[in-house]
Amino acid sequence: MDRVLLLNMPFVSLGRPAIGISLLKPRLKQEGIQCDVAYPNLFFAECAGLRAYSLINDQMSPAFFVGDWLFAQHLFADRLDCETYVATLRAHLKDPGEFELLMQTREQVPAFLDACLEKFRIADYGIIGFTTTFEQNLASLALARRIKTQYPEKTIVFGGTNCEGVMGLELHRSFPWIDYVCSGESDYTFPRLVKAVFSGQPVLEIGGVLHRQGGVSVLAGPPDQAHEMDRLPDPDFDDYFAALARSVIGSEISPALLIETARGCWWGAKSHCTFCGLNGATMTFRAKSAPRVLAELERQKQRYGINRFLAVDNIMAHNYFKDLLPLLKERRPGVSLFYEIKANLNRRQVELLSDAGVKAIQPGIESLSTHVLHLMNKGVTAIQNIQLLKWCREFGVDLAWNLLYGFPGETPEDYQETARTIEAVYHLKPPGAVSVIRLDRFSPYFNSPESYGLVNIRPFDIYRYIYPLPPERIANVAYFFQYDYGDGRRPDSYMRETLERVKAWKENGGGDLTKRYGADPEMLITDTRPGRPPLQYALNGIQRQVYDYCQEARSRASLESFVGMQNGWLDAFLEQMLAWQLMIREGNQHLSLAVTAS
Repeated sequence: MDRVLLLNMPFVSLGRPAIGISLLKPRLKQEGIQCDVAYPNLFFAECAGLRAYSLINDQMSPAFFVGDWLFAQHLFADRLDCETYVATLRAHLKDPGEFELLMQTREQVPAFLDACLEKFRIADYGIIGFTTTFEQNLASLALARRIKTQYPEKTIVFGGTNCEGVMGLELHRSFPWIDYVCSGESDYTFPRLVKAVFSGQPVLEIGGVLHRQGGVSVLAGPPDQAHEMDRLPDPDFDDYFAALARSVIGSEISPALLIETARGCWWGAKSHCTFCGLNGATMTFRAKSAPRVLAELERQKQRYGINRFLAVDNIMAHNYFKDLLPLLKERRPGVSLFYEIKANLNRRQVELLSDAGVKAIQPGIESLSTHVLHLMNKGVTAIQNIQLLKWCREFGVDLAWNLLYGFPGETPEDYQETARTIEAVYHLKPPGAVSVIRLDRFSPYFNSPESYGLVNIRPFDIYRYIYPLPPERIANVAYFFQYDYGDGRRPDSYMRETLERVKAWKENGGGDLTKRYGADPEMLITDTRPGRPPLQYALNGIQRQVYDYCQEARSRASLESFVGMQNGWLDAFLEQMLAWQLMIREGNQHLSLAVTAS
């Protein structure tokens, strides 16, 4: 029974294997320990149906924690206010059929939990580990208690981002059927814990592992971190693809492979974005070498027959523009990559991303106001964000971004400016969502709210419908928090125009603004952006040259040097471009907005 089972519970994406436990499996193999990974999330989707699973995992607002609530009601039903939660949920859902589907799904939870014991052969394992991120806590707690009740000799271990810091401490303290919690990186601490448990040795000195001494939850110290990323094994996704092949819904799922090329955040170590709660205890940036990344991509593609990779890194290593991306461009391994990335890219770098197969990015744009970006500590300007939107379109790089507001110190004028900017960039990709900022644990806003003018910090109300704990303990488990503004501001009061512009941008289409080159020296610009009649503009000679020169933001001094003149012609031309919204200006920087017609 010296075998380990690692479980990926609902609710997380069905189209992605769990990378954390898929890294632990080969680490345990290196130590001579047999380990299997199982996917109860896939099993639950089979039981409840893809429509129900997708509604909960992909469509419901995280503010409702529906996935956690479904399991909480069967774990703590007699201790939670079900009636109030259900009434709130019913009022939120506009489609009565969706509400009924959620209630039907809820009734399937007990049978699912009972079936898991046999389906995943719990009796065959000595240690059962749960990875828990966001809405996996309650499903994990519910099955863990079922296991402990039927097999009290089994060792239950929790790990994952929901176990960072005080959150892991509170889980261990509040739910006695959890034997150990691994807090932080577990590449080295978890194998040490497993060997200690199987050999009957004490675990008191293993850093990052919460255990009990005299009934009190104790942490010996921080975990060992992986400093040499190249030494980590490739993640083993065999169990995921085997489960997918057996599943009755497997053919309806389009899987992607996950790859981890770096940990931590080099920008956060320098200037922590004020609202970001990622990397609470692991900000130190570490990255794999370019040859190792290429080799891993090639191995995993051959092993699983899939060429779509999603990098789980919080930010791409900046040296990858010098080594990894040129290597991928040269070797052409036939993969498509997604990366989170910083937005201060130049045109050549975006072209290199495309040539290297990085076809989708999330650059953390988050605002079109330089003042607001400064309040976030983003280290970029609005005009940099806009030129990135433009270049991604030109080079065929899909870009995901959201527009956030409600930052302490922002002004109504910031959003008047944003609304005007949106009108000029309707032809570029709109934000996926517009929302007021959330207060996340580990963020600067959370750690020092008073210094930012935030008051009355408290967990999302919904946590009290999930955890039967005293308020101070709920505050320890929570990751998402509500707040008030010390100055009493109400951001929605000055966001109306911006919200209306974004709604029009997303719903009605943005038209187009393209440039096409005719016989030299003519450039023809076609403008079909909404709110104006379709127009065409012909630029000739020096006009064309200046407009092309401003495909990247250029200062006034740079433009004077480029045209070799300081008379009024340049000012008149720039003002005309601004009036027609063919350019935008920020400070003394000028950027052409038209994209090259395909």
